[in-house]
Amino acid sequence: MFKKVIKKLIAAATLACMAGAIAATATACNVETDHPKVKISVEFNQVTYDLEYVLYRNMYPNTVRHFLELTENGFYNGTMVHDYRANDWFAGGYSYNSADYESAASLNAYADYLEGHSLEQKYMDLFNGGKLTPTVYSNFADKDSTKLDEKSALPTLIGEYYNNIHQEIEQGKLTSEQGTLKMFYYEKQSTGKVHVTPTPDQIIPNADYASNCATSIFSMQIGTGSSYSESNYCVFGKMESTAALTELIEAVEDYYSSSSAASVTAEDVNVDNIVEVFSAESEDKGLEVDFTLPALPIVIKTVKVTKY
Repeated sequence: MFKKVIKKLIAAATLACMAGAIAATATACNVETDHPKVKISVEFNQVTYDLEYVLYRNMYPNTVRHFLELTENGFYNGTMVHDYRANDWFAGGYSYNSADYESAASLNAYADYLEGHSLEQKYMDLFNGGKLTPTVYSNFADKDSTKLDEKSALPTLIGEYYNNIHQEIEQGKLTSEQGTLKMFYYEKQSTGKVHVTPTPDQIIPNADYASNCATSIFSMQIGTGSSYSESNYCVFGKMESTAALTELIEAVEDYYSSSSAASVTAEDVNVDNIVEVFSAESEDKGLEVDFTLPALPIVIKTVKVTKY
């Protein structure tokens, strides 16, 4: 009898260990799903709002993977909304430092602040360190055009939007609406051509660089319309509930309804840097844009993957 009890206890312990090992393995594997989720924690006026998004890997696999790779490497943590529009808040390009931002405000030197807090080098370090999966290349490895030259991989993202390579996606494709998450492509002056890989075994040669030049800039749509045409972005995520976003928008509106400085301007900010520029003819075609910044910063505290 005593031996049987011991055997039962050993068996139970063994099963418990096996269950624990299986659970640990499942957690470590991070099994990919069609709809991973992320939580973007945004701080405004010392209050944090958690914005939760569902991503559509089943339709925009490269864009979702790119965003998750940046997220998992902590790229977006401690950044800021650097362009504050009626319909979109743009983020993902510049870090936030309260002391430096206050100094910029006193000197009206917002362009200098942004250029001094660009994340381009951090992005390049991730790319050169193999943390970001290449999808855009400048050269083929041989004259038969059957294999891409791995050394010619560019640190930009294939454009998975309707006006570029995704015209075949009609059923269920995401469109611009309040609560959507978008990867943004600046209108480049470059006329260069690149080769893109929608899947590992597929190559589309001689694509326009301007349609495949995104890096880390994304926007959160906060209005019912969009600030840019559909050809400038890939809508790859949306909210199941916009309640937290509505609270954040109301907090911003309430703050600025009693403030004389709802926004400020950063003029002639150079966004055509070593991360984004590519041209078959020249790399000297600069792009300068004007940003509208919130006078009181909207800070991206963290971006976390909550479901793979």
